[in-house]
Amino acid sequence: RRQVDALLFEALGGPGRARGSAIVYAATRRRAEQEATRLSGLGFAADCYHAGLQPELRDQVQARFASGELEVVAATNAFGMGIDRADVRAVIHLSPPSSIESYYQEVGRAGRDGEPAFGLLLVSNNDLALRRRLLESPADGRLPSSRVVEHKWQMFLELLRLVQDESCRHDTVLRYFGDEAETLSGCGRCDVCVRKHSLAMVEPEVASTLVRKALSGVARVHGQLGMVAAVHLLRGDRDPRLERSGLQQTRTFGVLSGHDKTYVQAILRRCVAAGLVSFSGDEHPVLVLTAEGARVMRGEILAEIALPEAKQHAAFDDAAPTRVRKDAYALDAIAESVFAALRAHRLELAKEQGVPPYVIANDRSLRDLAMLRPRNLDDLLMVHGIGPAKVERYGAGFLKVVAQAAVATR
Repeated sequence: RRQVDALLFEALGGPGRARGSAIVYAATRRRAEQEATRLSGLGFAADCYHAGLQPELRDQVQARFASGELEVVAATNAFGMGIDRADVRAVIHLSPPSSIESYYQEVGRAGRDGEPAFGLLLVSNNDLALRRRLLESPADGRLPSSRVVEHKWQMFLELLRLVQDESCRHDTVLRYFGDEAETLSGCGRCDVCVRKHSLAMVEPEVASTLVRKALSGVARVHGQLGMVAAVHLLRGDRDPRLERSGLQQTRTFGVLSGHDKTYVQAILRRCVAAGLVSFSGDEHPVLVLTAEGARVMRGEILAEIALPEAKQHAAFDDAAPTRVRKDAYALDAIAESVFAALRAHRLELAKEQGVPPYVIANDRSLRDLAMLRPRNLDDLLMVHGIGPAKVERYGAGFLKVVAQAAVATR
């Protein structure tokens, strides 16, 4: 709340100053309503917007925001389509959205008039379990398939890796979308660039040891307890749940006692982002150690996670990178053939339309296409970076190429 309030006062000058507007995104409808009420209490002309409101009420909020009557809208991701207000001075995310694409679209609503604007993305331990629960929740009375859940979970983890990367935010996002030519080798304005020369990193060997110790704690609470209990176990803090389960008597208890709570939490968050740890359960998600996490814990493979020095963690929080394994998107023989055919198809389309290939689809999207090999237009929406507009424009061609290349390879 302190960070949100400080940014709103910096960006807007305070309530009633007529210096533009701000959007505050929340992960749930309830949180959006609570934040709108809180900001109204501070004197801002604020209201909430989410899909649970009556259509006429949503239209009223959108019209009041567009006319300048509202200074701040606290909303879920239902808000934003069709918003054409150029003086949005700040976009704040109380929790990370579902993917880099979503974040890029939402934060891009700030500063369209070319004047300085701010983007603030906040991340906490609870967000990881909350996102997993949202992904696994029924939609229209139907549970999503495990395949869809895992695909969307990986997209969320991509965003977490972006959050933790110690590269220029501007350049990292452009590279993600395949726009290497527009990178600046550092924009000089994002939080990473501002603090770049102040950050010290833990040696890789030490970081690997810390990660393996953290994973041993996850293994102890696997499928039974959540992140808070795991932190207490690793730090050696008293916790009735640990006492009842006898975990205070294990060798893992207190194995990271020399590190503060915030730092241990950060290590575990990085393990989640790296795919070494996941969540299970509905109302109260518990930690689970993934197969790759178990291999890292046993020392069979190296943990490719970098950590900031503990003494600097309070200042820089999650500012160290989680490197993606080079074989993270390794393709089998059929997928390689499909990928090559898709790239050729993309090049033809780009030449016909006179646009760069990445405008059609970036390599990450083509790799997903090659691995998932969708069979219909609905399946295409599972592919990274492919939304309804691209499905409508390019979907039939992509499906034809995938089907033909896969058959030819077999």
